[in-house]
Amino acid sequence: MIFNLKTTPRETVKKSDLTTLRASGMIPAVIYGSKMDCLPISVNKGEFNQMFKKSFEEVSFWDIDCDGKQFHTILKDKQVHPVSREILHLDFMVIAAETQIEIEVPINYTGESMGVKEGGMMEIVQRHIKISCKANEVPDELTLDVSNLKIGDSLHIRDIPTGNWQVKEHGDVTLVTIHPPKAEVSETTTPVSTPEEQSTPNTEK
Repeated sequence: MIFNLKTTPRETVKKSDLTTLRASGMIPAVIYGSKMDCLPISVNKGEFNQMFKKSFEEVSFWDIDCDGKQFHTILKDKQVHPVSREILHLDFMVIAAETQIEIEVPINYTGESMGVKEGGMMEIVQRHIKISCKANEVPDELTLDVSNLKIGDSLHIRDIPTGNWQVKEHGDVTLVTIHPPKAEVSETTTPVSTPEEQSTPNTEK
């Protein structure tokens, strides 16, 4: 997914300038790359947040327009306020088509497992995976078929399909597993004796 984001050059100098900028509904950001100086910019917060929410499910690129100049980027980092969770700062990195990058891509689990059909429960442990590949060869997602999983079976990172990418996580990490159904609670309960019932009855002599 590619988002088109219009930005403006930023000329803030003091910390108070950034505070004023944020109060006006803008997010301070930078664009940087291997063959350019770091470029300070301002991003409209409302516009960015709408796009950012849509970026969770797919690999996303950001085509940024700044004063007529175009930059093909990825969102490399973001600074978030620890309390309000407002985004305070953004880092966009310019990428060329042949650039080797590390990026997280979503995992698309397909099929209905045999174990689920038998009453088991599927637990998805991980929904994204970090890979390394050329910027122009980033897959939108990686697909993993769970149809053949029985109760007790799991799939791991080593089961991810191969392609023009290198997985950057350990192969033994579990991605999805099929748990057995929860044991039914027996409706038969053992009667609990009352104190009176537990006491030894008096016997007449």
